[in-house]
Amino acid sequence: MAEGVPKLKKFKHSILSDHVESQEFQEIFRKHWLNQMSIKTKNLEIIVEPFRVCKISNFIRSESFMDDLKSELSEVQSKRLTMDLYQFEQTNDLANYCTDNIGIFHETFKTTMVTWMENNTNIELSSTISMTGSCYCDTDYLLCHDDNMGDRRIAFILYLMPTWSAKDGGTLDLFDTDDKGLPKNVVRSIVPEYNSLVFFEVSDHSYHQVAEVTSPELSRWSINGWFHGPQRECRPPHPQIECQLLDPIDKEEDLSYWIMDTYLTAGIVEGIQNDVEKKSYTYLGHFLKPKMYEKLSQEIVAESIKWKRVGPANLRNYEVAEASSLPCTLKRFYDMFGTISFFRLLKNYTQLDLVPDNKNMKPQMSIELQRWSKGCYTLICDKLSEEESSGIVDEDNADDEKSNINSSRGSIEEEKLQKRCIGLSLSDGSGGKKVDKILETNDDWNRDPFEDDKVLRSILKDKKPKVDKQDESEEASCSKSEDYSKRSPPLHPDSEDPEVSDIGDYLSDSLSEDDQDEEEEQDVPGTLDVIMQFNTNDVPESETIDYIDTKELDSALIHIAPDDNHLSLVYKQLSTCRLHKYVNHYCEGYFYNLICTYRE
Repeated sequence: MAEGVPKLKKFKHSILSDHVESQEFQEIFRKHWLNQMSIKTKNLEIIVEPFRVCKISNFIRSESFMDDLKSELSEVQSKRLTMDLYQFEQTNDLANYCTDNIGIFHETFKTTMVTWMENNTNIELSSTISMTGSCYCDTDYLLCHDDNMGDRRIAFILYLMPTWSAKDGGTLDLFDTDDKGLPKNVVRSIVPEYNSLVFFEVSDHSYHQVAEVTSPELSRWSINGWFHGPQRECRPPHPQIECQLLDPIDKEEDLSYWIMDTYLTAGIVEGIQNDVEKKSYTYLGHFLKPKMYEKLSQEIVAESIKWKRVGPANLRNYEVAEASSLPCTLKRFYDMFGTISFFRLLKNYTQLDLVPDNKNMKPQMSIELQRWSKGCYTLICDKLSEEESSGIVDEDNADDEKSNINSSRGSIEEEKLQKRCIGLSLSDGSGGKKVDKILETNDDWNRDPFEDDKVLRSILKDKKPKVDKQDESEEASCSKSEDYSKRSPPLHPDSEDPEVSDIGDYLSDSLSEDDQDEEEEQDVPGTLDVIMQFNTNDVPESETIDYIDTKELDSALIHIAPDDNHLSLVYKQLSTCRLHKYVNHYCEGYFYNLICTYRE
């Protein structure tokens, strides 16, 4: 036996293939893994860039064992999981299931494979492992994250699908990182291979994702989890997303050139202000004059516009226009949102301090013209980082806050965010509850907020934000319902078993009571989002811009549906997030969002 490679104690009646436990195989693996050397053989592949990943092919000895394992897994209770970061189905921890083959598989990993990993990777492990089953169907995904949470040391995936190809999606995508340690681009994709074990060390740079499944017939099955070990040192704080804040331009703009006269009359303006005060949002149909909107919709698709994709990938992925490259009319329209005239109109609509009347009042705004297509998304912490970079967080606590914002899904703040968002998809579905300062139920749209103003009522009710109001049998989520009956083999999405694993065990640690007690309402001013959408005729109604209060476990959501020539005004506090969920592969072409955020 080679020096320094302890002999493994084989699990009785080992289910592992002979080559996995052979001395020669382990020596080859150890040499290449420890020396950061790539290799590809019949049963072994080691990738060293962008981070070390190993694939062992033909991992399980017996085909019949694989078949029995899949059969038992199909009977394990599971839960459909949906939030901004992911959409798929997951079982609870397989340690709780003592069926013959699942029990043997779990025990093998807890004993033989823990020893194998420790001996050959030089990573110190404990006897603790986490293990669940996952099923991804058409349009399911798990976006960019690094798994770096708590005492996780090695992540693993065993693929269970006998037929799978790159055209079916569901690849394990690996991201490179920039000089700040943030994920940039997918530089390597691993196609799921039947009976292969893929694993990698969890680190600050192990950013990866499960690409969207694009097959309407096949389901991507796997058993996945982590080997645990000693707690790692806290990572250094990641830098913030830069958010350019602009002062109002001291320029008077003829707003009637763009905006329907109705929205500029005193009575209508007062009515809008009352509506915003009561509900903190409003939705104004046919806001721009039709000819102007048509002209803008034509110019926004001009090939001369330069688009830049923005990240980092663990927070957002869409394109932003270079303002200097916009065609003439579109550029003038874009600039109009920064004029003192439009600031003044928004003040009249909302009564927010958006006009610099004295030296102590310095309102500002940010603006993005966004281009969206399949594969684009934002995540919940994107909103918090904007607020952070805008100076809203107290300077005395800035260092502490920076460590909580813009890090991957391993920081304390993001643990809190995840737990709250998990509550949305796993709660009893009481989506009709009011959320402080932002949400009301649909009943508010049925009463007469402006008894004496029929014109305004018809405008506001022409199109309105969608607010979930669900019965107890439904889950509060952003995604459309799906036909589970087409899945083969079927899982149990409607299980009410309290033992069903939740994604909190998959991506984040639990919140302690002390962490929850630290949550205090911050006395900070809110912000106003102003949203105009373009070319949405072919966009599914499910592709919404959503607002959510992250402090509410059973929070309802505002869904702003894709709709042309409608202006949305949403006042939001620090705890309120704006997110645009993942756009799936059925969305063809481009659609556009002009989003401005105004700060008192």
